[in-house]
Amino acid sequence: MPAKIKNQWSSIYKTTGHLSSMPAIYTVCGNCDFADYGYPMTTSEPFQRARRPEQKEERRAHLLATARSALRGGMELSDLGLNELARQAHMTKSNVYRYFENREALLLALLEEESALWRSDLDERLGALSQPTAPQLAQAFAGASAAYPLMCRLLSILPSIIEHNVSPERLRTFKLNTVALVGDLARQLHGRMPSISIEGYIVFVRQAMVLTIGLWPLSHPRDALAQVMALPELLPLRYDFEADLAAGLQLLLRGLAPMSPAAMNRKTKIL
Repeated sequence: MPAKIKNQWSSIYKTTGHLSSMPAIYTVCGNCDFADYGYPMTTSEPFQRARRPEQKEERRAHLLATARSALRGGMELSDLGLNELARQAHMTKSNVYRYFENREALLLALLEEESALWRSDLDERLGALSQPTAPQLAQAFAGASAAYPLMCRLLSILPSIIEHNVSPERLRTFKLNTVALVGDLARQLHGRMPSISIEGYIVFVRQAMVLTIGLWPLSHPRDALAQVMALPELLPLRYDFEADLAAGLQLLLRGLAPMSPAAMNRKTKIL
C-alpha cells in the first residue's frame, strides 16, 4: 500500500473513528483491503472478513447471488469481471479472490448452480408425465432448458471460454460431477421411457448438451446480426431455441430407439 494513502487513512480514522470517506480514497487505492490494515470499515452495508466456515459460505453465496442478479438483469457475460462483481457486492477485489480464482471460475460455479435448478425443474416436468412419448420427453427437456437462459448462456461459452482459464483440479471436479449427472439422468429417463436403453440415453444427454451449446447463440444473435436475420429471405436460417431444441431431441430419440447397446458402447462407458 502506498505510504501516502495509508497516512490519509490514519488521519481520517483518528479524526472520525471510522472510514466514512472510504469510497473517495478507494478509487485511488484500487484493490486494498481496509480490514487487512486494522481499520474497521463503516459503510452502508459493511462486510467484515469471513472467519468461520459458515461465514465463508455465506460470502460465497452472496457473490454468486450478486453475479446471477447482474446477468439475469441483462449484463453481458463479458462485462462481469471480478472488479465489477466486487463493486456490486460491496466488497474489495482482494476479498473476491478468496472465493474465486478468476472470472471463469465464478462463471463455472454459476453454471453448476443453474444446472442444479434446471435438473429440479426437469424432474418436475418428467414427473408430470405418466407414460411419456418421445415428443413429450423431448419437449420436457427443451422446455426446462429454455426456462433457464443463464444456464444456456453459460453452456454456450463453456468449451470456448470458461474451460480455458480454470485450474485442472477445478476442471477435474466439474467433469467428474458432469459424468455423474449424465449417468443419473440417463437412468432416470430410462425409467420414464424404457424403450431406449440406458446407454442410449447417455448418448441422448451428451448430444443434448451439444445442441444446447450450438443453438443458444444461433437463436440469440447480437443486434447487428439480428437486424440482418430479420430479412424475409433469411427466414430458413432463423432459429427458435426451445422449438428447435425439442425438434432435434425428438429426432435423436427416434434414432436411438432401434440401436442396440453394443452399437453405442464406444461412447457410453461412463456408468
